Amino acid sequence: MIGLSGIPVFMQYLSFEEVLFQLDSLGLFTFILPFLLMFAIIFGVLSYTGIFGDRGGVHVIIALVLGLLAVRWPVYTDFLNIISPKLGVGLVVILVLVILTGLFTPEGSRAVLGWILLGVGVVIFLIVLGSTYSDLNVYRYGGGFITSELIGYLVLITLLIGVIIAVVVSNGKSEKKDKVDAIKGLWSK
Repeated sequence: MIGLSGIPVFMQYLSFEEVLFQLDSLGLFTFILPFLLMFAIIFGVLSYTGIFGDRGGVHVIIALVLGLLAVRWPVYTDFLNIISPKLGVGLVVILVLVILTGLFTPEGSRAVLGWILLGVGVVIFLIVLGSTYSDLNVYRYGGGFITSELIGYLVLITLLIGVIIAVVVSNGKSEKKDKVDAIKGLWSK
């Protein structure tokens, strides 16, 4: 059905939000996308490692079976539903830090900042994983042992380990240039 202005009539009454609700009711976010994620990860790992040689059909069958088995387990889909928004926020924080690092730091000091960003990424990963595990236990099983106090301790311990590593790496005078060059080699092009 085409309306007078050339726009299909049914599109006048649907919003993007309603389309997403329809896709959700069809199981897109509960079954199809988690299955595709698991399938892609398993297929990629099998193809990359080459455990079964160049047999793509075997890779597809194994990835298909493991993807379908993962979707059957409700904890997997609950985990993805809980972690996805938190992971998105964590990635935005890391992206903002990378942009600010690129804008306000000179070329010579970016190698050390790469390690700092890696440390921040690990801290964000621990926070997201800890809160996701806690939320998963609270929603699914009625309780969890990971609290905000424990997450704070994990962040503090991670920062202390990072400071200790930074002090140890920058301690030697004669080997300092070699260590800085080694670190630059990890983070530069």
